[in-house]
Amino acid sequence: MPAWLNSAVVSQMPVRPLPGFQRWLFAAFAVTCGVAFRHDRIGGAVSSNCDLHDGCECWQQKVCSSCTLSGCGIDHVLSVRPLQGGTNRLRPDLAAAYGLEDSLGRHWALKLADQENGSYDRSVLASQLAHTLKVPTPRVLQVSMASCPAVFQHKDLQEVVAEFQRQKRHWALLQEFVSENQDLPCAANLEPFWVQVGQIAMFDWITGRNDLFNDLLVGGETALADNMEVNKDNIKTTPSQAVEIDLGFSEPCCLDDFVEILSQLGQRRVAWVPSHILVLMCEGRNGGLGSQMCSSAFGDYSALRPKGWHPEISRIQIERGLAQVATAALNLTGSQAWSYPVSATLTLLQEKWSKNGAQAVVDRLRTEEEAATEVIPTDQKCCSVACQYRSRFWTWHHCGEKAMKTVMIEDACNIRLSAISMVLHCSPVCGGATKVWGTVKESKGSCPAG
Repeated sequence: MPAWLNSAVVSQMPVRPLPGFQRWLFAAFAVTCGVAFRHDRIGGAVSSNCDLHDGCECWQQKVCSSCTLSGCGIDHVLSVRPLQGGTNRLRPDLAAAYGLEDSLGRHWALKLADQENGSYDRSVLASQLAHTLKVPTPRVLQVSMASCPAVFQHKDLQEVVAEFQRQKRHWALLQEFVSENQDLPCAANLEPFWVQVGQIAMFDWITGRNDLFNDLLVGGETALADNMEVNKDNIKTTPSQAVEIDLGFSEPCCLDDFVEILSQLGQRRVAWVPSHILVLMCEGRNGGLGSQMCSSAFGDYSALRPKGWHPEISRIQIERGLAQVATAALNLTGSQAWSYPVSATLTLLQEKWSKNGAQAVVDRLRTEEEAATEVIPTDQKCCSVACQYRSRFWTWHHCGEKAMKTVMIEDACNIRLSAISMVLHCSPVCGGATKVWGTVKESKGSCPAG
C-alpha cells in the first residue's frame, strides 16, 4: 500500500474511546510531548527555512534579499518613530529612516530616500551576497505603496509619504530592525562574535564599502574622531551577533591597506586589526576615543559571554573571519558566475591569493585559535541555562544564558528544568517574557563572577 494511502486509511479508522484514567494519562503525555515537539518543530522550521534564501522570483528580480522574506506580510502598523543617524533624507527636516512596529510585534526599519536610479536593487544585491557569504545582515525587501500599503498608511508617516510622492519615488526599503536585545532570526552564524566582526570587515573590502572600518584614517588621525562618529552606527551588535546594516557597492579606498592585510594574514598578527577594527568597535562604539579597552567594552572572554574579549583568541578570530570570507568569495567566483559588481579589491584578491592558498590560511588560523583555547584551564565547567522566548509570530529566539554553578569537569550539572523553573530562570534573561524555554548547557571554564 502506498505510504500516502496508508496514512489516509489510518486517519479514517474508527477510534475506540479510552477508559477515564487511560484518557487522562494519554492527555498528560500528549501535552508534555506536544510542547517539546512544537518547540523543536518551530525551531527546526526557522533554521531550515532560513537556509533557503535564494532562487525564488523576488530574489531573481532583486526585490528581496532572501526568499524567507519574499512578501510584505504587514497588515497594520502599530507605531512609527524616526531613527537616529543616516545622511540621505527626503528633506533636511525629515529622518533618514523610520522604525516601525507591526501588529505581530515585529520591528522594521523603513528607508525612503537613498535609492540608486530609482530603486534599491544594489542594496538588495549586496544583502544577497552577504547572505551567500554568511555575513550577518538583516533581510531586506523593496516595497511600494501597491505591494505593501499598510507601511505607508500610518498617520505619523503622512508628511514623509507626501514628500515621497511629491518627488515621484516608487520604491522604499523595508529592513529587519536590529535590536541589542535579540538575535536576528535568519542571520544565524555559528561562528564566535569576533569571527563575525572579521567577516564583516572582509565583506566591506570586497564590496568597496568605505564608511565602516576602511576609511577611519583617511584624513589622518585628526579626522579619526569625525570619521568614527559617521561610521560607528553601520555595525550593530545583538546578544551573540555582529550585524552590518545599509549594504551597497562602491569603489574601495586604501588599497595599500588591503594588500598589507593579505600579506600578513596567517603569517603574523595583522596590524590593520587594532588600528581600524578595534578602535571603532571598542572605543568608537563605547564612549569615544581613549575611553575603553576591548575587555572593558565587551567584558572578559567567557563561555557565557559571546562577545567577551580575549587579547589573543579574539584577535585570531577576527583574522579568521577576514580569511574565511576572502576564501568564500574566491570559491564563489570559481564555482558560479560572479553576478555582483567587481571591485578593485576583489581583483586584487584573485591576483594575490589562490583558492588553495586561501584555505590554507583559514586552516592555519583555526589551528592557532584551537591552541590558544586549549590553554584555558579545563578542570572546571560552568553549568548554565540557555534561554529562548517565543515571539508573537510563533518563532523562538535565543535571548541569553543564566549561569547556575561551577562544577569540576568530571561532575554532572544535575539541573532539572520544569516549566516553572524555566520561567524563573529565563524570564529575567528574556526581558520579562513568559513564553520561554530553557535547556541545560555545559561550558568549559568556571562561570563568570557576578
